Amino acid sequence: MDIRLLVLDVDGVLTDGTIYYSAEGEELKAFNVQDGLGIKLLMQSGFEVAVISGRGSAPLERRLDDLGIFHRRFKCKDKVAALEDICDEVGCMFDQVAFMGDDLIDLKVMRAVRFAVAPPNAVPDVLKAAHHVTERPGGHGAVREVCDYLAALKGIRFADYYVTPEED
Repeated sequence: MDIRLLVLDVDGVLTDGTIYYSAEGEELKAFNVQDGLGIKLLMQSGFEVAVISGRGSAPLERRLDDLGIFHRRFKCKDKVAALEDICDEVGCMFDQVAFMGDDLIDLKVMRAVRFAVAPPNAVPDVLKAAHHVTERPGGHGAVREVCDYLAALKGIRFADYYVTPEED
């Protein structure tokens, strides 16, 4: 499987789907640190990573900036069209894309890509459409699982970035 691009939904995938609001109405989100490191390592190993979300928020933009994810589309009603744009930017085809989603808005794009992934907290129709369901739920390491899996397909072991052979 020649995957070059990992595309992620946000709410329910990069987060657990919970949205917090401060007393002033500011939206707050929690992101998993292990997911973030997995994304960075995946990009360092040559993969492209993108985000397509039906929503947008300042906390999300900040997190993507911190991770170095520059291929992003927010407030998307048609995620397939958004993916076409990103594939043009990256120079890849749908059969080189892995997409992770959790809700009905993700179904069309999941059916269009080579490798569709869902966290176990996804809605039933999405779970049925997925080629792979992670063990960890969205917002709690599911994205890291996918990053580790895609890297392993290419013989990449992230621990090699941090652990010398004698420490392993």
